[in-house]
Amino acid sequence: MRNWYFPFNWDLSRLWALDVPMKTLPISELRWHFDIPIWSVEKGMHFDLCPLEVIQNPGRHPRHDARIEKTDISYPIDMMFTVDRLAIIDGVHRLAKCEIEGIEQIQARIIPKEMIPLFAENENQN
Repeated sequence: MRNWYFPFNWDLSRLWALDVPMKTLPISELRWHFDIPIWSVEKGMHFDLCPLEVIQNPGRHPRHDARIEKTDISYPIDMMFTVDRLAIIDGVHRLAKCEIEGIEQIQARIIPKEMIPLFAENENQN
C-alpha cells in the first residue's frame, strides 16, 4: 500500500506551510479515497480501515468519528499525483466530513512533486 500511496513520511507543519494555490474539486472525483484502507482501527497502525466503514457505521470507530466531527473543513485538503492519480496527502477526515454533511465541493491544494523535499521527513528520524 505504501509504495502505491506515498512512499515517504511527511511533516504536517511543513506541508501546511507550503505556498500552493487552492482550487475547487467536486467530492464525486475524490470518493474513491473512501474505499482505500488508509486509516487504522488502532492508533499507531496503518492501512487497515477504509473511511467508508467509518462513514457508514457511526459509533463503531469513535476515534475517527471524533476526528471527523472536530475537523475544520475551511482548510483545504492537500493532494499530490501518485502512481496513477491525484491522492490526498492530508485531509481525508475533512473529505469524510464533507461527504457526511452533503457538501459537494472541497478546496484542495495540488502539491507539485518538486516540493517533496520541503515537507518529507528523513526516514532516519523515525
